[in-house]
Amino acid sequence: MPFCFSDQPLAFECEWQEMTAMSERRRYPRFTAWLPLRLTEVAGKIESEPVTLITQNISKAGVSFPAPRWIEPGEIIKVTVTLLGFGPGGKDVQVSGEGRVVRVEPGIKPGWYKLAVTFGEPPAGEEPGWHKLAAAFDEPPSPATSS
Repeated sequence: MPFCFSDQPLAFECEWQEMTAMSERRRYPRFTAWLPLRLTEVAGKIESEPVTLITQNISKAGVSFPAPRWIEPGEIIKVTVTLLGFGPGGKDVQVSGEGRVVRVEPGIKPGWYKLAVTFGEPPAGEEPGWHKLAAAFDEPPSPATSS
């Protein structure tokens, strides 16, 4: 059973996403998670006014979120996800990552798009923040933190 933050002020659903023909290529399961996400850079260009968006799902290797503009598949983007109240003393934690857009679909709202982004494997000997965040899905809560 994946680790849930059910006692935390985040919106997670701990259930496996249904597999489709497209999702069979995924190495890691995705989990529904509504977290604040800021798109900070696209194709090497820093966003002058990053907009706060909301993730739709997350895994060890990627994230899906709606965006108010088309970003070409293959483009490299940088995002920052906020974990509200997960830091020391209940402070917010910012987790940043760089990934490649692998899929763009029309969104429900006109002019919006659903982006799927994959993050590369961490360099040897290092564990970037994104992989630390996603690792929480694999680890059960320790007895000291479970209620």
